[in-house]
Amino acid sequence: MELKDFVKESLIQVVTGIEEAQAEVRDCGGFVNPAHRVDVKSSNESHFGVVGRGQNVFLIDFDVAVTVVEGAGTDAKAKLNVASLLELSAGGKSNQSSSATNKISFKIPLALPTDSFSEEQLKEQEEVVHAKRKRQMVRIQSQNKHRPKW
Repeated sequence: MELKDFVKESLIQVVTGIEEAQAEVRDCGGFVNPAHRVDVKSSNESHFGVVGRGQNVFLIDFDVAVTVVEGAGTDAKAKLNVASLLELSAGGKSNQSSSATNKISFKIPLALPTDSFSEEQLKEQEEVVHAKRKRQMVRIQSQNKHRPKW
């Protein structure tokens, strides 16, 4: 399997697994990836931040052994494959090839799907806070109008 396909399929399966688990976990009284806002950096190194509607962004760590295979024929192209799933075939072409196995590590930020129920709760809480701040601002402005200017 090529590295690009491995990364793509891994990310899709993570998101799909979260979406499938959310309803069942909610029925048990919990939340999978609840929506929330955080201003300070979390102590958890994998938590990257929060975006949009309270979506958590996590760093997905990949630590993959890859093999670069280069064929010697005229149709030869170098391909980066996940090492454990490497397949070689001649297919009527030159079967001389060279390969090298390396390990690569990288991180990809991924905004995970939030639980829709907790997302709605967050929206309601933010509306209450916004209304309270607006009332406070009106009071402050009113008080400032009656203050003597020095």
